[in-house]
Amino acid sequence: MVEGNKKQQIIQAAIQCFSEKGYRGTSIQDIADVLGIAKGSLYFYFKSKSDLLHSIMKDYMDNIAAEFAELHARTDLTSRDLLACRIVMSYNLYEENQNFFSMLLKERFEINDEIQELVMGFRRQGLFVTHELICSTYGEAIRPAARDLTIIFEAMIQNYLGMRVIEQKSFDTSKLSDYLMNRLDAMAADLLSEGAPYVLSPEMVEEWSASNKHGRGKSLKAELLLEVKEIREQAAWYVKEPSALEEIHSSLEVLYAELEKPQPQQVVVKGMLVLLKSIQAPELRKRLAKLEAGINEVQT
Repeated sequence: MVEGNKKQQIIQAAIQCFSEKGYRGTSIQDIADVLGIAKGSLYFYFKSKSDLLHSIMKDYMDNIAAEFAELHARTDLTSRDLLACRIVMSYNLYEENQNFFSMLLKERFEINDEIQELVMGFRRQGLFVTHELICSTYGEAIRPAARDLTIIFEAMIQNYLGMRVIEQKSFDTSKLSDYLMNRLDAMAADLLSEGAPYVLSPEMVEEWSASNKHGRGKSLKAELLLEVKEIREQAAWYVKEPSALEEIHSSLEVLYAELEKPQPQQVVVKGMLVLLKSIQAPELRKRLAKLEAGINEVQT
């Protein structure tokens, strides 16, 4: 009989079966046999095999999002450090979830609209975070080209990961991370010197941002903390007066510390936002407006 968290045990058994036999080749009976329970018991938790697949995908993506959110909340890392860590984490996640990747590679799923929306939303969320980290790392001058740079950077990561997953090639992930970050530095410098030409339109980032807002769930707070840290890093680009910059940094530090709390005091948060919105720098005020909107979303 299934013990403990039955739903999670069913999910793990399904991943095992899907990775061995493929999605189409696996029946509900196969999954029940692995668990040693009656087939009808599974229908108490999942309406169909498609519903089970959706739960598997959502469970995995939520776990990945939580791990990345925890990474982004770290205050000891710069935006460039976070990009490098995302590379290493991508490979570590494969090592920890090989059955899941085997399941995905076994065959193409007959994906319904709900699963398609889940997958696309997850992908866009990742692209949006990478895009914002690239802008924070290389400055606002890179923003017109950052959309294309994001796609190129993610493609490099995914293709090396494909060699690991499909061809079972091994890499020193730390060296690979350094190598890809050096390539990103070179591309960013080249694009900046050329005046940052681009192919993708600004509307593309709006799509990524919309998915990020609607799909991030429990990671939203961590992303707000990352946004506060990025604003702090960028403040010096726009505010040259030392005393004004020091006041901005102090306000952001107080805001960060308050947002980290399980129950932030709204009066403190609002007070810091009022101080920060007095900054005479249009670029920062735009980001502060988005930050305030995100804070309001968390608090509602």
